[in-house]
Amino acid sequence: MSVGTYALTSLADLKEFLGIPLESAGNEMLLESCVDRATGLFEHVTNRKLMARDYSYDSGSGDYDSDNAVINGNGRNRMILPQYPVNAVTTLRINETGISQSTSIYACGWVIEDKAAGIVTLRCYVYTEGLKNIDWAYNAGFAAAPDDLEEAAIEQAAWYFKQAGPGGNLLGVASKTLADGSISYNAKDLLPAVKMTLERYKKRIAY
Repeated sequence: MSVGTYALTSLADLKEFLGIPLESAGNEMLLESCVDRATGLFEHVTNRKLMARDYSYDSGSGDYDSDNAVINGNGRNRMILPQYPVNAVTTLRINETGISQSTSIYACGWVIEDKAAGIVTLRCYVYTEGLKNIDWAYNAGFAAAPDDLEEAAIEQAAWYFKQAGPGGNLLGVASKTLADGSISYNAKDLLPAVKMTLERYKKRIAY
């Protein structure tokens, strides 16, 4: 077993944070599952797929994703892609008609206006209003997790690991309250600092 392809941190970085020797083979499956669990929770909370991957409108493609690659036209010449930052666009179709990339300010076509925000602008065209009439094939997400996001993933994964150890046992348990009743933890909760970090990465709903 190893951490997932789109994990926000590595097993080695989690071990370093926890003070576990890199050569130690103990608890690796548990550590890896904690990384994957933190990554999955972060994507759920932000409503985004954070690490870079391909999306395609083509149902015959292994990258087919109707939610993120087949979009309603908005009648404007600007669109924010559902997943971002956008790294590359390979195909854009409006009402099944292919639109080429604009090669200059005088050429019609699409242009990535803002990679970080995922904004793709059209020259000479608009994203004709319609239901699921804009088809995309593109790559979006972080090639490497930003430092604050990776740190948050490490902290969350480390918390999961510690709660799964002796005296913890929170994985799969609904909640735990300290003896004086002052603090209540839930196995599904985000750590407070982690929650603040994820607020900056929540998906914008504006296509």
